[in-house]
Amino acid sequence: MKKTFHFPDVGEGIAEGEIVQWLVSEGDLVQEDQPLVEVETDKAVVSLPSPFTGKIIDLTGAPGDIIPVGTALVTVETESAASGDSSPKSTQTEPAEKKDGGSVVGVLEESDTEFTLPAGLNAPQQDEKKPVRAIPSVRALAKKLDVDLSTVPGSGPGGRILREDVMRAAKTEIKPGSSVDFENVETTTSLGPEERIPFRGVRRSAARRVTQSSQTVAAVTFTDEADITKLERVRLAKKDLTEAKGYKLTYLPFIIKSVVAGLKAFPFLNATLDEEKNEVVLKKYYNIGIAVDTPEGLMVFVLKHADQKSILELAEEISVLTEKAFSRTISLSDLKGGTFTLTNYGVIGGIFGTPIINYPEVGILGLGKITDKPVVRDGEIVVRKILPLSLTFDHRVIYGAESARFMNTIIQHLEDPDLLLVTGK
Repeated sequence: MKKTFHFPDVGEGIAEGEIVQWLVSEGDLVQEDQPLVEVETDKAVVSLPSPFTGKIIDLTGAPGDIIPVGTALVTVETESAASGDSSPKSTQTEPAEKKDGGSVVGVLEESDTEFTLPAGLNAPQQDEKKPVRAIPSVRALAKKLDVDLSTVPGSGPGGRILREDVMRAAKTEIKPGSSVDFENVETTTSLGPEERIPFRGVRRSAARRVTQSSQTVAAVTFTDEADITKLERVRLAKKDLTEAKGYKLTYLPFIIKSVVAGLKAFPFLNATLDEEKNEVVLKKYYNIGIAVDTPEGLMVFVLKHADQKSILELAEEISVLTEKAFSRTISLSDLKGGTFTLTNYGVIGGIFGTPIINYPEVGILGLGKITDKPVVRDGEIVVRKILPLSLTFDHRVIYGAESARFMNTIIQHLEDPDLLLVTGK
């Protein structure tokens, strides 16, 4: 019996993906839950498992192809596997262990339930070779230059292989617009040369989201400053605890705790607006999104139940998820379910901004560059460490006075570290 596996609806508004690489070939015998293909969505790179056991008789699409949700990917002859036909070479000698959490379905139908990948299948599984960390464009470049990525040392975060690493391995000088710059097209117009770059992946996803937000939300931005001089002393006193474990203690975990305190005091900031039912949905959980600037574009991972975690636990989780975001090995579950977002543009530069709300949330806090500033305290000019804050909120749900009180609560906790739980929950 022939059965077809379609590219499933993986949720979060994802409508298509790009084939990175096939993990099987036509004629291979596969087991149920065995990874078939690695696909890059606009959120992450995932490997899709087979819902069937049998022999592969057809594969649709090649690396680099964009496939819409519902596209037929693999056709499997289940009877040949059941009959024990061993003429084709199997891609694995032992049946794959069944994963808890289920597998994707073979035929796409409209469903109210959300698709969840089995645990541990967010990166390609390889039996013998070390897993290769590289985005699709780098993989395609390596294929074009006949470079074996398994032999290339990666210089990117977490050992991720960059374009420069592939060019170095191929001993080819990088030249913009050259024949190996395969993704981009250089043309000449009457006004001069132009370069066309495919608009896809994370960048296109971010563009859709900010467009939706700007067309839907009545956005207003409120700014203020926090004196974090005392907080700096606390951070320095605790940083050895995290450095001993291999990660840094930044200001971010303290800010998250301060934000959670504000969200608990003013729950309308931790909400969404259900326009169809005319209801404000107050979230009773606190999942804080962190916007990170990756080489592929803006990505927002989510720290689940931030109120239940200590400063040090948050610091470790931020470090782990940041590395996964940069290496594109982050799971879809880590990118979903946020209730409020932070964006730290201050690490690059800039004081105040007007951050765009991560719709359907109703608020986002922008963190500016921390500087030493002269301020007046008790009639004297002193130098203090100042953190600029920019809060954008949806004026349909939140009023100006409420946003100001929310910001005051955040500032109060940042300026008085005794209010923060440094090591406890």
